[in-house]
Amino acid sequence: MESERREVLEANTGVLKELAMREAQLSAKVSQAKEEAQKIVAEAEAKAKELLHKAEADAGALEAEYKARRESEEKSIFEAGLQAAQGAAQAISSAASGKVAGAVQHIVSKVLP
Repeated sequence: MESERREVLEANTGVLKELAMREAQLSAKVSQAKEEAQKIVAEAEAKAKELLHKAEADAGALEAEYKARRESEEKSIFEAGLQAAQGAAQAISSAASGKVAGAVQHIVSKVLP
């Protein structure tokens, strides 16, 4: 009976040692997997930051380009309007000068027969 108990105890001890060894191996694998996951997450976060910075820079460049185009178009529209106004003013001035000359001649002809 004593030998049977000893065999059972030795068997249980062997099973416990095997379980402890497997637990240690699994614990090591879990730790390694956690480290790898943390590395992957860190790399993903770094890539996301890089993409965000690039997107912000691209947005800034597009905004600057849009502003430059808008200012150029505004200047072009202003200059075209200014030229049109100057042309109209010149035409009115010329017409007015002609009418003034005609009016002066009319007055002179009425005053001096």
